[in-house]
Amino acid sequence: MYEDPLDQPDLPPLDPPPPMPLGKVVLLNFGIMLVYMTLSSLVEQGGSEAGLAGLIFDAFLLVLQVGINVIGGAILLFTTRKHIGRAMLLSGLLVGIIGFGACLGKASLY
Repeated sequence: MYEDPLDQPDLPPLDPPPPMPLGKVVLLNFGIMLVYMTLSSLVEQGGSEAGLAGLIFDAFLLVLQVGINVIGGAILLFTTRKHIGRAMLLSGLLVGIIGFGACLGKASLY
């Protein structure tokens, strides 16, 4: 016959932590960045002035996207969706670093 020890508390099982949506958030942000960088490259007519305008347009959209991610992530950190806020902050950092690197690479083509 099996007897439980007396010192074991009757605690309910712990809930698993919510899944980290980092992959989805980063994928969505990189997809958005890819779309506007591709469209701005296709719309350019040619010449160095048009290339500079496209580069400034890409940089503006990149700063806007990073700003939205950082502000949205900072706001979500103070709600019950902290895991999404952390994912948005990290995604904003990654998009900023990789996006400005892509802008510099695009600038070297002109």
